[in-house]
Amino acid sequence: QANTSMQRFFGGKKPEAPKVSMADAADTASKRDELLSAKIKDLDKQLADFKNQLKTTRPGPAQARIKQRALQVLKQKRMYENQQDQVRGMAWNMEQAKFAMENMQSALHQAEAYKSTAQELKQQFKNVDISKLEDLRDDLDDLLQDVDEINEIMSRSYAVDQDIDEDELEDELNALDEELSLEAEHSEVPSYLQDDPKVVPAQVPANPVAVPGAAPAAVRVGPG
Repeated sequence: QANTSMQRFFGGKKPEAPKVSMADAADTASKRDELLSAKIKDLDKQLADFKNQLKTTRPGPAQARIKQRALQVLKQKRMYENQQDQVRGMAWNMEQAKFAMENMQSALHQAEAYKSTAQELKQQFKNVDISKLEDLRDDLDDLLQDVDEINEIMSRSYAVDQDIDEDELEDELNALDEELSLEAEHSEVPSYLQDDPKVVPAQVPANPVAVPGAAPAAVRVGPG
């Protein structure tokens, strides 16, 4: 308290006022714009009332007073509209400045990210031996070639002549088709073994008695 009293008496350094951010300034301008809009809307209602009064009032001192009041309200409205235009212009400029600041901050953030990434890459490259990577790649290529050779060996066909002539195979196939056709012609069922439409199955009794080794009888219809 003594120090505070002495600072007041001797005129000590005043505390610095808090800095106003761009967001706070834009918010203040927005609230000012809304307030002016409300005032202009209220004046429009008053002007509408004056207009109705002028319609119902005869020319004379009363009508002149209404016109005078309406002119004052109209001037006030014009003043608020001018103020609103200025506020909106300032708000637009602040939005542009805010946008530029955000772009600058984004660029700085990206630059910092690039810097840290470059440092990490440099640190990692210190632990990398390019010659060892080349040797490792050569070993990998050799292993892949060995795998290809193994696959080729395992996929070989046995007991099959790789030099067989395809034309010879085709002739042999045609000959086999002809042989099968001849066998089909000679293997037709003789007429005496074909089904006789005059032979009908024998009538089976209601309770047939099975006889071992006996075939079912058939009844022949027709001359006999």
